[in-house]
Amino acid sequence: MTITFDRIHTSQTKSMGIVSLIKDYLINGRLKPGDKLPTEMELIEQLGVSRTPVREAIKILESIGVIQIKRGEGMFITESSSELTMNPLIFSLIMHSHNMEQLIEFRQHFEVLLMNSIITKKEKNLDKIEAVYLSQVERMKPELTPEELVDIDLEFHYAVLQETENPFTIEIGRTIYELIRPKMIHFNNSRSIERTLATHKEHLDLLKGKETFDPTETVTKRIRNNEEMIKE
Repeated sequence: MTITFDRIHTSQTKSMGIVSLIKDYLINGRLKPGDKLPTEMELIEQLGVSRTPVREAIKILESIGVIQIKRGEGMFITESSSELTMNPLIFSLIMHSHNMEQLIEFRQHFEVLLMNSIITKKEKNLDKIEAVYLSQVERMKPELTPEELVDIDLEFHYAVLQETENPFTIEIGRTIYELIRPKMIHFNNSRSIERTLATHKEHLDLLKGKETFDPTETVTKRIRNNEEMIKE
């Protein structure tokens, strides 16, 4: 089946308008997992936009697993994306992801929720999280590329997500981290690595109960820390 799109008319940025259009097509069933999308040039013509917003939208959708690019074949809605793409809450996060200040703030409040949900569990196992942290101490070296360091950084946060054992939390959390990933390329010196490891150590100590958990202080400190690292 050939997929065609209507021209976008939106008060959002054009790239967000394209993402929103894909969302609507998925929710109303006009797009389904496995469907092949038009080529980049076809999208430009159908949507009435330039190449830049089309590429930005494709990058966003690919980063969160909504579309898959197969070399020599084209772009497809991924087979495993049905739960994600049908979730209006997840797409709402995507729609607002261009506001980095608010995304950072939301991330830190969300991570307080993560910590609370683990701290209050009757039975918890922090071995995996601690193992990831100790591995990071060994592997996070200045000679690695910023992209490689971000991948290692996110291993810690994904381990925390998994320990919640809550599918809603895990799904939203993974989306937040993938949206913020492009702005996490801040590892341009050893100080950034040291600060990241110190933050993870503090996070682990809070989960273990070694430090007093003050949500307000934690959120304020983390927001400031993230803003400084992204500015750097």
